[in-house]
Amino acid sequence: MFYQNRNGTFRHAPLLVHRFRVIGNRHLTKVQQYLYEQPDPEQFTTVSDKLRWYRIQRGYLQHDVAKTMGVDRTTYSHYEENAHDAYPLDKLTKAADLFGIPVTALLDDFNLFLYNGQGKQIKGLRKSMGLTQSQFAKYLGISLGTLKNWEQDRVCIQKTTFEKLSALLNAPTNG
Repeated sequence: MFYQNRNGTFRHAPLLVHRFRVIGNRHLTKVQQYLYEQPDPEQFTTVSDKLRWYRIQRGYLQHDVAKTMGVDRTTYSHYEENAHDAYPLDKLTKAADLFGIPVTALLDDFNLFLYNGQGKQIKGLRKSMGLTQSQFAKYLGISLGTLKNWEQDRVCIQKTTFEKLSALLNAPTNG
């Protein structure tokens, strides 16, 4: 507060001197910029983007996460580059533990489908449609042996086929 005495009269005026440095986007590091532009991991739909976000948000280097997962840094780098459709769940579980989150927070729809058991979900879809294995295989345009392998979790379904099945799972039922 600033006070002034003039001819026996006191005058006052608030005296505020503040100096704040305004931080514009050009003053942020690349990491800060990335987190500023993507503040919420829920906006990501791919495993690679989620891995990158949690790694950066927690302050880890790729080398740190790779070591925890038990893979080379270059392999981990490929994980962040979206070079995979299906990610090894045992490795993702280790990364999720490092980040302090449930593994399901890292999974996209396809990997969540695998995590929740592709076999029982495919079999459930087939039965909900009232089809035999032969009929369902023909409907999908695949061999009966392939369908049996999927339902018994012996072979991982391809992502493109999952997307077709996903459309069937999410299709409105007439009833």
